[in-house]
Amino acid sequence: MTLDDVAAASGVGKIVVARCYRSLVLALDLRIPIADPTECLARVASRAKADPRVEADALEILSKAAKAGIVAGLHPTGLAASALYLASLLDGQWMTQGGAAEAAGVREATVRMQSKRLRKIVEVQSTRTTRKKRLSWSELRASRSSPVEVPA
Repeated sequence: MTLDDVAAASGVGKIVVARCYRSLVLALDLRIPIADPTECLARVASRAKADPRVEADALEILSKAAKAGIVAGLHPTGLAASALYLASLLDGQWMTQGGAAEAAGVREATVRMQSKRLRKIVEVQSTRTTRKKRLSWSELRASRSSPVEVPA
């Protein structure tokens, strides 16, 4: 459970819950395991109403990322949302970054940055239309140096 979930269920603010949590961890000398993004994936996928096939592909992306060693120190929910977003691109279901971010409760920039990191592991070929190529200076000069007919 996240701090937001505990704060919502208890009716106490998130800051108070976090302060009490830290006090308990220090007083009891607990070792807290690092959150795994695969544990967050099911919740994010259900909130985003993602297809089970997309969720399975996202789980595969996260396992490849864990093997590559790029999941340590990252926001696990944001990483799960990014993997879900990339998996939807692979399956052709076009989930938006904003939709994945909203389902995970993170910012859209988090999904964008983590998906850039995950794209290095998974070769995602987007079939969306790209922007028009901007002409280089030499191409621009060549197009302008050609004679232009002016109507009389």
